[in-house]
Amino acid sequence: MNEQDLLKAVNPSYTTGKGCLGLLMAAGEPDAVKLAGKVDMSEIMGAKSSSAEDPIQQEIVGAYRVAHDARYAVWNRIAEESGCDTIVDLPCGYLPHGLAVSRMGKQYYGLELPVVINEIKPAMEELSGHDPAIHYHAVDATNYDSLNQALKDVKGKICIITDGMLGFFNPSELKEVCQSIGRLLREHGGSWYTSDAMSIELMAFAYEAVWQKDPQVVFRAVAAGSASKAEIDNSINPFIAWSYDERKKLMEEQGFSVREFPYSEKLPELRTADADLMQRLREVLSKMKEWELTVRAEAASEERAGKFSVATRREGDTVYYEIFGRVDTITSPELLKAFENGGKGEKIIVDAAKMQYISSSGLRVLMMMRKSLKDNGSLQVINCSQEVKDIFEVTGFDSMFDIV
Repeated sequence: MNEQDLLKAVNPSYTTGKGCLGLLMAAGEPDAVKLAGKVDMSEIMGAKSSSAEDPIQQEIVGAYRVAHDARYAVWNRIAEESGCDTIVDLPCGYLPHGLAVSRMGKQYYGLELPVVINEIKPAMEELSGHDPAIHYHAVDATNYDSLNQALKDVKGKICIITDGMLGFFNPSELKEVCQSIGRLLREHGGSWYTSDAMSIELMAFAYEAVWQKDPQVVFRAVAAGSASKAEIDNSINPFIAWSYDERKKLMEEQGFSVREFPYSEKLPELRTADADLMQRLREVLSKMKEWELTVRAEAASEERAGKFSVATRREGDTVYYEIFGRVDTITSPELLKAFENGGKGEKIIVDAAKMQYISSSGLRVLMMMRKSLKDNGSLQVINCSQEVKDIFEVTGFDSMFDIV
């Protein structure tokens, strides 16, 4: 595999971002139309054609188009009214927020998975004429060091906006994200805004407003596996499986004060909605809450260090991988590359004595390694810390590998 193929293999959720760009383009957002012409959209076209004959899916897509138009507009208004000169878009996906923020006279930092940055950065540089106010950096949201490095030149308060990210994390990853963002806000000042506490509700409310039908149609579609493309286990994700109050309590336990306000408070007129639809949207979206999170003064954070590396050796038909540091979105492609270069064996042993943390992308690589073995082969993870064992257990991967 080349570098981009490695990144796609460990981060299959990147296509979700292209789907959002496609919906915004269909909604007629001019910047999205221009950007879509510079991004490879062929990867999502098959999914569109497969649902073209299903009237329910057509209705859902039509509602999603309005919902994404609203999301884009609300995001931009929050950025404009935040009181911060630096807007941090995490994750930035394939959306053209940078152009809107630059027009506000603010600095824009688009942070995303490496697989996305490799494509969106050159596309936006070409589209913006290399605007010096627009910055893109590859990060892992669970990895404070990567976030801090991306923002190393930033002075003053920051406004961090996450829209559609928190539903992709298992509990251990979400804790790491909160600790990382909390550290950034303690160092820079500012606020963190997110609508992710009710992200599915936004789509359901839009469906209700557009078609004046039961919004449970959307909830049933999500339950039927709408997130399978990104390989998300909804049952263990706090921002999908837990109640709204439980999500809010979780964030408070992570050291944040949570201020709620109605989503409709930031909703401008939309190009996709006439006066009647706008009235219905404002009514249903008044039930949806946006969060502004600020760190409490007494909140503490865990600081971690340790450069990632992997050492490989072979003993007969057994291949050993000794892992140092964190295995996350940034480093898991290196593990996959080491595996590809390590050759095939009857058995794989992963020594995790020096492994500090493993994210879902790292677990995905271990699964690829396990699937490469013959039927009687095995993958054993040895010398796990209790923290790493807990990650395997909460994600269900302890049943797939021999964990010691």
